[in-house]
Amino acid sequence: MPSLFNKTNSSSRLAHATVSPRVPIALRRAVVARGIMRDDVIWTPLSGGRTNQVWLIGSNSGAKQDNALICKLYGRPDNNPLYPNLAGAEYEALKALHRRDIAPKPVALLNLDMGEALIYQRLDGEIWSRDGKSVAEMLGKLHDLDLMIPLHHLPTGSHALEMQVRAIIADLREPLPNLPKDVPVKPADALARLSLIHTDIVATNIIVTASGLRLIDWQCPAFGDPCEDLASFLSPAMQRLYAQEQLSSSAREAFLDAYPDRKTVTRYRCLAPLFHWRIAAYCNWKVERGDEDYRAAMALELIALNELRGDHE
Repeated sequence: MPSLFNKTNSSSRLAHATVSPRVPIALRRAVVARGIMRDDVIWTPLSGGRTNQVWLIGSNSGAKQDNALICKLYGRPDNNPLYPNLAGAEYEALKALHRRDIAPKPVALLNLDMGEALIYQRLDGEIWSRDGKSVAEMLGKLHDLDLMIPLHHLPTGSHALEMQVRAIIADLREPLPNLPKDVPVKPADALARLSLIHTDIVATNIIVTASGLRLIDWQCPAFGDPCEDLASFLSPAMQRLYAQEQLSSSAREAFLDAYPDRKTVTRYRCLAPLFHWRIAAYCNWKVERGDEDYRAAMALELIALNELRGDHE
């Protein structure tokens, strides 16, 4: 899968779609009516995400396209316990972050009968595939920002995290046999200062541009514990689901060594078993809803959890 990504389509977790969704007429008309793009440009369906329909608006010649845009049509809410699909939140995050060289520039948020559609400028770059140090440094920059954005706040601390996992498990019809009912917990207090976090740091959401790394797919941002982003990047389940090569133990340590706030790294090491348990429970939740590829992802997350359990007992 990584070989499907290239410079002409890399500004979302995107590749050319195998089955091309038709552009809804009302969506195309709305984009033209707002003066965002002419009616004669090409809309190229893109794939790679798991929730929303996405198109590249502009020429598909393969040449550099400074004026090309990405259009994301949001799917309906599905009560996802970890990754809410929030068009308005993504728009607010992009407005605040594109000037700080962290995210692409937003163009418009359209509220249509079919749903919400976000338009933003396409980034010229490649999907990230190596050098966790640069990701750690970029996340440190993000987490250090002091911004006022209308986003929801996530509860923090080991107790809140454990309660979240138990709520996911309680929502399962029948937990899979290998899903633990408990994990050893080292207490960690709730944070007094919350950071802006992305919450979905997977390889296909990290774009390598000539000016540095950028983050895309901000549909579930929040103010919360920066450990959330570290856990997302280090999750073996997420690496499998988004076609990333599994990080070796040395690569994981190099990433943590490069993250600038050592207190956050220490906190992450304390909370890591809970994060692995949560992703495993989430994978079980997705399997019950027909996403069978989450079953193998769950197995990888449980391996990572079991490797840590001895150190936390």
